[in-house]
Amino acid sequence: MLDKMEKQPLTGTILAVDDTPANLDVVKAVLSEHYTIQAAISGERALKLIKSRKPDLILLDIMMPEMDGYEVCRRLKEDPETADLPVIFLTAKREVEDEIRGLALGAVDYITKPISPPILQERVKTHLALRYASHKLLQQNQQLLQERTLIENIIVKMRSADVLDTRFLRYLISPVEETAGDVLLATFAPDGRQLVLMGDFTGHGLPSAIGGPLITYILQDMASRDLPGETIFARFNEQLCARLPTGQFFAAALLEITADRRRLRVWNGALPAVVLVRDGDILHRFDSDILPLGVVVQNNISKCVKEAELQPGDKLYAFSDGVEEVQNRQGEMFGRHRLEQFILHALAHKRELKDLLTILSTYCDQQPFEDDISLVEITV
Repeated sequence: MLDKMEKQPLTGTILAVDDTPANLDVVKAVLSEHYTIQAAISGERALKLIKSRKPDLILLDIMMPEMDGYEVCRRLKEDPETADLPVIFLTAKREVEDEIRGLALGAVDYITKPISPPILQERVKTHLALRYASHKLLQQNQQLLQERTLIENIIVKMRSADVLDTRFLRYLISPVEETAGDVLLATFAPDGRQLVLMGDFTGHGLPSAIGGPLITYILQDMASRDLPGETIFARFNEQLCARLPTGQFFAAALLEITADRRRLRVWNGALPAVVLVRDGDILHRFDSDILPLGVVVQNNISKCVKEAELQPGDKLYAFSDGVEEVQNRQGEMFGRHRLEQFILHALAHKRELKDLLTILSTYCDQQPFEDDISLVEITV
């Protein structure tokens, strides 16, 4: 971008500040062909001119009575309205310490007198090009931010239609951003089966939230047609393989409980193990044995099912890896063991799932979570 701008004629307003009129005349002679030149013979006058109309660049002498150039620069950089103005010191002070002081105050350049017209012209051209490029980038970033906000609002509204029948459920969802990458869906098929999906798209935020509405639609549509869990799970993978960009995938576990709530089937693709708790102890862990969804078409995906008999009062837990991967100051993860200890303790003492957030925050010394935190409890 800068190369393109340097090849184009640059225009702009330059404020030259010097208490010697002859020096101002030299600046005008060198630069007035391409730029509008304003002049000020004192620091006070310069600040007043800048307040009424900001220039694009300032050429500033140092040795001036009452208020020297250093003080003018300091005031400009302390004021948010003028802090971004490029200041070039144009001075007879040649000592290295003088130049260091000027640059430390925020000047972008330091040119010593007597003025070399070609050097002054090129330095001014370069710093104006940098300023214009910076403004262009800022405008583009603001536009991208507006577009991102619009897309986020659309996705949030689409996600508000997520299928989440909360019968037999308790859950905890704490996203890093409003457009979470974690997905929790639950519904009942017409034949009475309960289907619960816990999933985690790669990363978090907008890129990872885009697939959520697709997953929601597939589950709602196929469950309403009484299709079995293996068919639904395979369709998830098929559609995500076709639609997700390279590098994006979906770790997910689908739990299917029969209408009489006596039998469980679990399909787990790269999510932490689903946990079955009975009588206060962990009875079974349903580990993943297939790749995340959306990586490759897996012909045997529907057959990778694990089954278990259920009893009244059993509890099932599924969670995203963001829970286990919370780290303390030493870089040690919270881990599965601590999470399972919380689950058993919460059951024994009838604690709320949201208490986990307090425990995690304490563990990481109140640092912000780096990934979405999601946990669901299903009561049989």
